[in-house]
Amino acid sequence: MEPKQNLPPSAAGAATVLTDKRQEKRLHLAVPVKVFPDIASIESQNCCTYEISTNGARLVMPPGIKAVGQTIWLQRHNRRARYKVAWIGKSGTDLEGQVGVESLEPSNVIWEPEIKARIMRS
Repeated sequence: MEPKQNLPPSAAGAATVLTDKRQEKRLHLAVPVKVFPDIASIESQNCCTYEISTNGARLVMPPGIKAVGQTIWLQRHNRRARYKVAWIGKSGTDLEGQVGVESLEPSNVIWEPEIKARIMRS
């Protein structure tokens, strides 16, 4: 997921400080997932995660992701849940080609128990 930034007012000679205000633990883990960009379709795209949390993920941006707010299906093995596109990496930035998604079904976690346990320990 994209870090939220807290930028203090600039002062002469002051350095800009970036802080991460995430409330949820994340695990930097590359795992394959299927993305269904159109929830009414059976067509999926294979892609990989950069990091995951129990309620979201940062992914390699698959074809079919068009806009922030778009509802998609994300599937890991036989578990599938609806997610919302939270952000799309801007061209020319470190996040180009990546997308952040948030679960619309927080009680429906698609990650295996071993991965969930690793997230909680991270």
